[in-house]
Order: sequence, then structure tokens, then C-alpha cells
Amino acid sequence: MKNYITAFSIALALALGGVGAVAQDEGEDIEADEIEDASKTPKAPAGILPVPDYSGGFWNRKYLTGDWGGKRTEWANKGVQFDIDTVSWVDSVVDGGRSSATRSAANLTYNLKIDLMRAGLVPGAMIQVRAESLVGDKSASANTGQIVPANTASLSPTNYNQIGAGYDLALSQLSWLQMFNEHFGVIVGKLDMYADGAPNEFAGGRGRTQFMNWSLNAPPAALYVPASTIGAGVVILPNHNLNITSLLLSGTQCSNSDCFDDFNDKGGLSATVANYQYRLGGLPGGVSGSFMYFFDKDFTDISSVTFVPTEGLKGSTKSTAWIAGGSFWQYLSVKGTHEGPVNLTNRVPDLQGWGIFGGLTFADKETIPWKTSVNLGVGGRGLLPKRPDDLFGLGYFYNDLEKTLLEETANLDDHGQGVEAFYNLAITKAIRLSANVQYLSSVKRDVDDSLYIAGRLQVLF
Repeated sequence: MKNYITAFSIALALALGGVGAVAQDEGEDIEADEIEDASKTPKAPAGILPVPDYSGGFWNRKYLTGDWGGKRTEWANKGVQFDIDTVSWVDSVVDGGRSSATRSAANLTYNLKIDLMRAGLVPGAMIQVRAESLVGDKSASANTGQIVPANTASLSPTNYNQIGAGYDLALSQLSWLQMFNEHFGVIVGKLDMYADGAPNEFAGGRGRTQFMNWSLNAPPAALYVPASTIGAGVVILPNHNLNITSLLLSGTQCSNSDCFDDFNDKGGLSATVANYQYRLGGLPGGVSGSFMYFFDKDFTDISSVTFVPTEGLKGSTKSTAWIAGGSFWQYLSVKGTHEGPVNLTNRVPDLQGWGIFGGLTFADKETIPWKTSVNLGVGGRGLLPKRPDDLFGLGYFYNDLEKTLLEETANLDDHGQGVEAFYNLAITKAIRLSANVQYLSSVKRDVDDSLYIAGRLQVLF
């Protein structure tokens, strides 16, 4: 049984260009072996999902609404887990840029997991459902003078042809995971390609808790990947430190549809990603590498394949493209001890301490304008001794653009770069308030470099 939990905790590796997203148990920092402790879940039948801890007082529980009089734990013991993760923001360009207009909006994500093994229905199986709503007047990202979004959280759910239009409700994931044993499984369904963010301890979070800028969450080339699409793949888990996932996906973006209306119209893509965790001098670290290949895809109308402003960018007559890259993270200081792999997709560093991260991605320069991108920085949790759950980070990115894919009349530079710093204050275990500041060099020569600031409030219900 504990092998199934270990397998699930690293199973859903959804590739995104140079980085991938690994779906793990949300918010749980305990090990799989600990989950098996009968004192933690004495009434829970065997399952592949850990039973979350909904208990605790207002200041200490991880879910704001708690255990609902014990019903939430009762349902989880029967295989059903549900939560709502909200993030709202106010952002503005306060110096330079194209406009100083202040924007505000919110993303609401509804997560439902049905552990069919714990429910006594199908051994090793789980259904995952994710739906999202976007409300408000989008973001000030478009005012920075860059063509890479400064606010990652504002992109989802998305429609490539009507960015930030907002949806009352969009189904971004409906998938079936089937683990046949602790080393092998398959996944099929409608897949959220951004899931819970990049598998990076200090540069993940999908823009909700750590860095906001897309270039510090994922490589710009990944903006060509559908936000939500249908596909199938295999999960290979040689051991608890290594996971490999390979997916075959439709090229159709369908956050707000069932994916079948134009299933064959946008080609397809294959994605393979591998994540490995290790110990360096007794401190946790990890590396991730991936390769993505697009085929039978129409790149002539790039507004239909990327959700960034495309003014000044050329399409391509090629029907194929590739993206390859990797990233790393490494703790340099940790308070206390820790055994086993860390949870890379709970959107916060697992350990109180700090470390470094970096990434390098290459893309097909005949098709994708961001031919090379790099990021690096520092991040961690508990910078102040009396604030052990606060997060912090400082990062830099550089994106090299292919000149042949820039319109001559667009007056664009062939590179963009920027720095971002953030501090995320844990008001309670379930409520986080963060301040972010970014200094961004403008890609548009007729727009000044910008100073972008934002405040975010995340609440997990």
C-alpha cells in the first residue's frame, strides 16, 4: 500500500518545455511512510492518496474551513477529497511601461480527487477533476513592454484567441490515473498542462505563492503548449527519487470546450520529462529535464498557438517544432533534518531553509521566437526565525529572441530580461499575502523599461 502512495506522489509529470509539473498531494509535507502510521489515519482503508490533515485551530490548519465537523476526514477516508484554492491580485506598472493603470482580478481553482482504491472500487486508480474561474479585469502584465507575462496566475483558465476574457467555469482537468504497481502506471483524459507548477522547490507555484513572472515559473517557449488538452501517457517510477513520464497530446487548446470539436485541427505533440532528487552534502536537491516535439501543427497563425501578445512576431510555415531544456534546485542551508524526496508541487518549500535554482531551455529557432532562455535565483522559507512559514525569493531571467521571427517593422529588441523579488507572508497556514516587485527591460524599443509591483492574496478553503 505505501508503494502506491509513493508512486502517486510523483506520478503526474506533465511536461512544459524545459520544466515539468509533478502532481503530488497538495499541502502535505509528510512522508509516505508516515501516512501509513495507523495513528494518523486509523479508520482509512488502503488507498493511493494520503488523507489530508484538516484538523487544527484557525491559525494552524491548512484549510481555512477546517474539517466540517469531521465530515471532511470521513469523506477522505472513503476516497473523496475536495478543496478550493483562490488567489487574487492587484498589480500595476508604477514607472515606465505602456500604462500605469491598476488592475485587479482573481483565479478560483476547484480540486476534486476520487481515490478509487480507498473507496474499494479499483485498486491503484484515481480520478482527478480541476475546474477554474477567472474574474476581474485581468492584469497589468500587458503594460510592461515585454511579451512574456509578468503575472502567471492571470493566464489560467485561458482562451488563446481571447486572452483574459474570464470564464464563469472552465474544466481544465478530468483524468484517470491507473497505477498497475509501484513502478508503472498510465494516465488518460483532459490534462491541465500547468497543473500545480514547475517541479522546482524554489521556483514553482504556478504564480500563486512564489515568483509571478512566467520566465521564473516556466520557459517562454512553453507558452506554445496548450493550457488544457486531451492526451494519454505512461508513468515510469524506477525508484522513489526518479520519475519519468511520456505523454502524447492533442495540439488543441480546450480549456473552455470538450476538446473534440477541432481535435484534428491543431496537430499534436509528444512530451517526455524526467525528474530526479538527490542529496549533496546531506542537503536535498533535484534536476529536471524534458523534450517536447510538435507535429502536424499550423504555426502560421501564432495567435492560435500562444497566449501572449503576438504583435510583431512572425509565424512559420513549418509544421514541426521542438523544445528541450532542464532545471535544477539545491538547498544550501536547512534547519533540522529531512529524509526522502520533498514535495515539489505543494507550492512552498518543504523545509525551513534556503537554496538556489536555475534553468536553461532551447527551442526550434525556425518556429518558436524564444530560441534560448535562462533563469537563476535564490529562494526559501523561514528567513526570519520567528516567521518559519514565510517565503522569499530573488530571481533573474534572460530570454533570447530569434531575429528572423521578428517583424522588421515591429521595432522589437532581440532579447528581454528582468529581475523579481517577493516576500510571502503566512498570515495563517491557509492564508498567504505576498508583495512582488519586478524590474523588466522592455522588448519594445518605443516603450520604457518598467517597474511592476503586485500584491497577492491566496486562500485555501
